[in-house]
Amino acid sequence: MAVEIAEMDSGVVRLTLKGSDKGNFVDTPGVLDLADAVHALRERSTMRALIVHGRDGTFCGGRRGAKGLTRASDVAEDLNAILKVNAAFNALSAPVIVAVEGQAFGFAFGMAAQADYVVAAEDAVFALPEMSHGLPPLIVLSYLFRFVAYKRAFELAVTSREISASEALAAGIVTDVVKPGTAIDRAIAVGRKIAGMDGPSVAHLRKFARQAAEVSNPPLSEHAVSMMSVLLAERAAGGH
Repeated sequence: MAVEIAEMDSGVVRLTLKGSDKGNFVDTPGVLDLADAVHALRERSTMRALIVHGRDGTFCGGRRGAKGLTRASDVAEDLNAILKVNAAFNALSAPVIVAVEGQAFGFAFGMAAQADYVVAAEDAVFALPEMSHGLPPLIVLSYLFRFVAYKRAFELAVTSREISASEALAAGIVTDVVKPGTAIDRAIAVGRKIAGMDGPSVAHLRKFARQAAEVSNPPLSEHAVSMMSVLLAERAAGGH
């Protein structure tokens, strides 16, 4: 399993991403594990806040998709794992608080952008590295403009430039910046504070706020998958 779930006190649940290598990368089966784990948390009525963080001081270096797929339908199925994660997080009634130490690249950048609250260490680094590999990060862009001004988001996507936690804070991706090694502690403190509030009120606040901000746009995300699947299938098959 690519995830580990631990229930803490006061209704706070802690989800640890357990990817591979030092970068804590997740593959497609790992992404599906994450989607299933988050979906199952909907049945945990005692959960008042969800903390998401990575293992060994690194949030997540990104997703490693399946290789050698030459049919657009197969590529789409691989990419749809990301949409399943996004849908699972969006369907929760409890706020999602992400703690970022180390890298938050690609898929992890998107997770942070969609979270309700993000705590990042001062030395954390964020990036959308997809274009450096010739891949437009369309899924992330299907919702990133809800949080980041168009010209800044476009620049981050087209250049694959790494940004600091402070720049991510200024861009609207991060909520708090803390000293290295303390992101999880701060996230837990925030989670406990939220968990101590009236549960139904917090649930209604999260649902309405995300709808009002149009955080999730499934049709546009599905369109992004369609465009990317055709591009990647043609490239794998030796097309233009």
